[in-house]
Amino acid sequence: MNFCIRTWLVEGKQFEHVYQPIWDLDTWNIFGYEALMRVVNKAVPNVEHLFQRAREEGCLYELDTMAIENSISNFPFSHLNKQLLFLNIYPSTILHEHFEDFLDDLIRKYPVIRDRIVFELNETRDEEDIWETAQLKEKIQIVKNYGFYVAIDDVGKGVFTLQRIIEFQPDYIKLDRYFSEELAMNKEKQQMISLLANYCKRKMVLVLEGIEKEIDLAQAKLLRVPAAQGYLLGEPQKLF
Repeated sequence: MNFCIRTWLVEGKQFEHVYQPIWDLDTWNIFGYEALMRVVNKAVPNVEHLFQRAREEGCLYELDTMAIENSISNFPFSHLNKQLLFLNIYPSTILHEHFEDFLDDLIRKYPVIRDRIVFELNETRDEEDIWETAQLKEKIQIVKNYGFYVAIDDVGKGVFTLQRIIEFQPDYIKLDRYFSEELAMNKEKQQMISLLANYCKRKMVLVLEGIEKEIDLAQAKLLRVPAAQGYLLGEPQKLF
């Protein structure tokens, strides 16, 4: 990419958000949507490259918060029956000195978002050390005090995700798509999901990501997985 991210941000948002439904497998209703970022500037190969470049240029916080506000401003809260909006966020953004000011501004501009937002904490190798800081746990509690929910994303993908579930007590845990692939044929995956589903009862909601086959969806329901998302259940798209 032969351009500056900071200049790119100043010139205007050159990305958009689409939304993928998350289904309650007990009631068979959509209870939330995950906002997924799509870059429309052809000079950027993909979203991952964009955020990595922002990290290198020292403006990751600016890009992350801009993406969050864009996803909120384009989500039809008033047209949906209290469905939640799941937003990806980096731990470093939550720790940023201006993040609480950002939350105050969001609530002022969009008062409807209280009790409607779930912040999904992204795991990345660049921020492994941040998870070990006591301050992160304090900041996550502040986020909850604002009336937002917290999720840990891609559980099972990283080495320490199970430890983080115990320490941070999120409202939602999103199980990596690895566990949904060929789930109906894999007894070990079934046993692990059953274990996690039992652990999560009355504490948090388990969401199985990456459902693409009906047989795997049927198996997830047999294992009493409460919620799921994936292309079988709905592709990411613009709403209204």
